Amino acid sequence: MFKLAINRPITVLMFFLALMIFGLISAFSMSVNLFPNVSIPLIKITSKVNGDLNFVESKVTKEIENALSEIDGVKTITSAAYDNFSVSVVEFKLGKNLEVAANDVRDKIGTLSLPSKPEIEKISSDSGSAISLFLYSKDKLQLMREINDKIKPFLQRVEGVGKIEAKGFLEPQIRIELKPNELRKYNLNALDVANIIKSQNFKQALGELNNNQDNYIIKGYFEATNLEELSNLRIKTGVFLSDIANISSLYEDEKQSALYEGKEGVLLELGKITNYNTLEMIKNVKNALPILEKQIPKDISINMLYDKSLNIHKHLSQVIFDMVLGIFLTLVIVFLFLRNLSATLIACIAIPTSIISTFFIIDLLGYDLNRLTFIALTLSIGIFIDDAIVVIENIAKKLKTYPPLQAAFLGINEIGFSVLSISIVLLCVFIPISYMNSISGLFFNALGISVASGIVISFLVSVFLIPSIGARFLNPKENKFYEKTEAFFEKIEQKYENLLYKILQNKVKFILATLVFIGLSFALATRIGLDFLPMEDDSEIQVLLESKKDLSLEAMKEKSLNLLEKIKNDSNVKYAFLLVGYDDAKDATKAKIYVKLKNLDERNLRQSAIVSLYRQKFQDESLKIKILELPKIEGAGIDDPVQFLILGDDLNTLKEAASQAKEILGTNARIVDISDNANATKDEVALHINKEKAKLLDVNPQYIAGVLGYSFSQLSVGSMDRGNSKDDIILSFAPEFKKDIEALKRISIKNNQGINLELSSVVDFIYSKDLKTINRYNKNRSVKITAGVNDLSLGAVQKLLLDNMDKILNNNPSLSYAFSGFINLLGETVQGFAMAVALAFVLIYLVLAALYESFILPLIIMITMPLAFGGASIGLFITGHNFSLFVLIAIILLFGMVGKNAILLVDVANKKCHEGLDPDKALLIAGKSRLRAILMTTFAMIFAMLPLALSRGAGYEANSPMAIAIIFGLISSTLLTLLVVPALFKFCFKLDSKLRKIYEREKLN
Repeated sequence: MFKLAINRPITVLMFFLALMIFGLISAFSMSVNLFPNVSIPLIKITSKVNGDLNFVESKVTKEIENALSEIDGVKTITSAAYDNFSVSVVEFKLGKNLEVAANDVRDKIGTLSLPSKPEIEKISSDSGSAISLFLYSKDKLQLMREINDKIKPFLQRVEGVGKIEAKGFLEPQIRIELKPNELRKYNLNALDVANIIKSQNFKQALGELNNNQDNYIIKGYFEATNLEELSNLRIKTGVFLSDIANISSLYEDEKQSALYEGKEGVLLELGKITNYNTLEMIKNVKNALPILEKQIPKDISINMLYDKSLNIHKHLSQVIFDMVLGIFLTLVIVFLFLRNLSATLIACIAIPTSIISTFFIIDLLGYDLNRLTFIALTLSIGIFIDDAIVVIENIAKKLKTYPPLQAAFLGINEIGFSVLSISIVLLCVFIPISYMNSISGLFFNALGISVASGIVISFLVSVFLIPSIGARFLNPKENKFYEKTEAFFEKIEQKYENLLYKILQNKVKFILATLVFIGLSFALATRIGLDFLPMEDDSEIQVLLESKKDLSLEAMKEKSLNLLEKIKNDSNVKYAFLLVGYDDAKDATKAKIYVKLKNLDERNLRQSAIVSLYRQKFQDESLKIKILELPKIEGAGIDDPVQFLILGDDLNTLKEAASQAKEILGTNARIVDISDNANATKDEVALHINKEKAKLLDVNPQYIAGVLGYSFSQLSVGSMDRGNSKDDIILSFAPEFKKDIEALKRISIKNNQGINLELSSVVDFIYSKDLKTINRYNKNRSVKITAGVNDLSLGAVQKLLLDNMDKILNNNPSLSYAFSGFINLLGETVQGFAMAVALAFVLIYLVLAALYESFILPLIIMITMPLAFGGASIGLFITGHNFSLFVLIAIILLFGMVGKNAILLVDVANKKCHEGLDPDKALLIAGKSRLRAILMTTFAMIFAMLPLALSRGAGYEANSPMAIAIIFGLISSTLLTLLVVPALFKFCFKLDSKLRKIYEREKLN
């Protein structure tokens, strides 16, 4: 095989050129995203029903939950019951097809007998807002109609655009606003008017006409076609609708408000189709906007407020810059060691060949290009060139004795087994990652596939392309620079040989010292914080507001605007916009301010410092204020860093437990914005019918409910055609008659004899407070405690809660707990990482044992892995970084990197021992002959990491700890590998020899 490659250079060259051509095609055609495609399958079920929240919970929410729990693959069910509607979100395990999940949900919900048919909506966590547009017009009704008729349909047709959410949108309506005084004057009430309108304004199929030849469907069109016809609708003799009401074409009452630059408009949030290229979708929208602007009235303005592509470009540009700089530094290091330009250039062919060809393989496997892909390739620069360095160095040695072609063959033949062993060990590290079925597993998998693909390519380059080119272009002549510096390298080799000799004479002491180092480093690791993902400065902040009192939308808007103005006056802020009533219930007491900061080089403070400043600066006794850095993974409910759920049945017990949990979290000053959702209440006027009076006056309670519904609830009494769409006709009291309880008391009702009565004659009015919502999690009532952190790891918060769990739950067996959000993902990550590492160790041992036909040699090689972890821990501790998903990914990669140095040493020492040398001589020869290769590859990997470690550009908060962990891990493992592996080899040699005598006793010839 090696001879074929050396003898057929054009064939080999064409093969790798083909790979690179396909790689370039893939690189320019693949989907590009910030992170791997983390698509969490979510289904949202919304049910509207007349009833208070207790009725909704028992008759709707629980029924839906019970049905959902029977579906295969359900992970969690999160629900909320409100007055008149219920919302449930079911999260399925990763890998569940969203379409299949939606069909399963429809089938199960279809078997239920619910008061109304629920709406079922598919939600993919990767289809969150990619671009946001703010629309404004002085003519508000015109804006709403244009959004309905033109703007949304136009944008929906743009390629790649998925779900469009319109925040602050108000549905156009025909409003009939009743005048109570006029109703009393004509002996009418709202229910009377509703029934009269319905009886005169409708469209209905009335039957069929049949004869022998033709068939006709009879339809009655009795609808008003314009406002004038509706106004002239006869209510009773001499009384028309316009006499008792104001009729206008308007829009629904405002329940949600979007404001930007002091203007109230509509915020359109455009998501992408699942798995579609984010950058391509945003580009399509931007190209379509000029066309759209020509089709709508000129007084409608469109402002782009959020553009995800800017963030993607910023991060990818930074990583690519770091990668290119890393490649350059690697070339410099390789040249300084080889001191031969032709050898350096030949060895470095492995880097672009491996990187570009890797794009083709990951595209073939269905992966996209993302930040983690480029980070993986950056981290792997040293790996890609490592095998080539070993091969080219060995060929260069042979060139001093043999002619070029023979030198190339002997060089690769001698080192080929070691290169194969190194590559297989590296691959073994990444195989277990495929078993991680979690969000973090998708991150690991993206990196693993990228690195593994590159490893396969770099191995092929090293054993086929490098010998083929080296045999023809490697210049064996030593230049002046080489001659002047060779003495320096020989001196290092001699000092290492002397040190190694002393180590071998004191092997037990050194091995014990190494074990102590490993123990201390693992102890040190327990003192390092643990996070899921570090927060990065993406120039985005979110401010969440919630009123402690039940406020109207206008009152909440006024409070929020005061804070918005203070934020806009901050010199660090580029712009900000406000959304009041942003949640599913469109709760007017909740508001959200999105703050876009200026670019980092244009402001004085980092994002985290601004968040801390805002927490101190913006405090209001009447508001709960949370300042959040936006999460990097979009998903259901992942906003607050700390999310802790207490589950049970009794709401009072849950409140007490939540209060205890908040008190415990409050003991740490670095845990901030602590709140829960247990005490959210609303003001209520409770109507209690006086049964004795009702019986005496012969009043039907159901009739009272009908009158009040049409007076205060804005119910539909029909519709009016408007071209291609229809406007609902909404009946209600005029706003000025819905402001106080006196208007409610004076409502006119009728008894069963048709006699008019005031509502207050049969009903008692009681002011009270009631819960806004009942929250549920996995079929239990729940209270969620949320918090932020200020320079504190999530692992520390979780430990604080777990250590005090008995106190929080008060040893109450009816209560349980769960973590959600990032803390839950953190737990999954640590668990998956531990399993992946354990499985990787097993696989590496199995492979090495098979390759070396030894039970002992694999253990000697694998000692480098805990040494590397120790170095990584020291590096993180010194620099003040925490363990995180990114760092754990780096450690997985590090385990693969460090084993190669031990393989190079052990492979040579093992061969020399088999040739009859005693272990000491064999180890001294192995150490001296492999020292340069080990140092060269280690320095090449370290310098490839330096740009990532030292960069302060986009994403450095995650990138830098990764690189630091690898750099310190490489330093510790390399220094100790050069010393402890020989010591262990000598210590275990006799045991290995004895075992070999057993299983190598006889062999077939």
